[in-house]
Parts: sequence; C-alpha cells; structure tokens
Amino acid sequence: MNALVGSCHCGRVRITLPREPDEVTHCNCSLCAKTGFQGVYFAWSELRIKGEFDSYVREDMSEPCLVNHRCRHCGVVTHWTPLTDAPHERMGVNARLFEPDALKDIPVRHVDGRSWQT
Repeated sequence: MNALVGSCHCGRVRITLPREPDEVTHCNCSLCAKTGFQGVYFAWSELRIKGEFDSYVREDMSEPCLVNHRCRHCGVVTHWTPLTDAPHERMGVNARLFEPDALKDIPVRHVDGRSWQT
C-alpha cells in the first residue's frame, strides 16, 4: 500500500499517512461530534504534516491531554497531539482529510467518548 495524502479544505495543510490505517474511529464526544473529526492513529515518526495551524486545548475537561490542531486558513480540524513533548507514540489524524474512496474499506470503530467527559 502506498502512502495516503490528505488535505484540509483550502489545501494548505497536507498530512501524509505511511499506509492505510487499521481502523477509523468515530467518537461521540462533544468535540468530535461538533467538528466531525473521525480519527486514524499513527506514531509521530510515521506522519508527515505540513501547514500552518491554530490550536485548541479543551477547557471542559478536568484533565486535558490533547492539543487539537486546525488549518490556520480554512479552519478544518486536521489532527491532535498529546500535551506531552514529542516524540509521540500516538497521534490522531482526521480521516475526513482523505478522499472518501481512500478509506472506504477500512473498518469503523464507534467509541463512546461522551462517557469520558468530566
């Protein structure tokens, strides 16, 4: 399998995955539900991420653990990173950055993220 390249709406952010993900995660937490984020996960060292970003750390969590990133120009949510310093063993990339056919055969896992919120 070749690398997959996805982009935000304006094309200024480009994220390259090294291969197809094992699964696509649909989370129902309030942030994923409102932004439409669907996660695919890779190690920091496996991803190529280019672009200019704004970031957001949730203020509604008692112990935030992620920084959410979005394109500085079009506002599309692109990926998240842990609040810890890199390298990261796991990062989330928005599966919606990729053409629908690119991930159509990947299993979908539904996660009850609303139960994690505090």
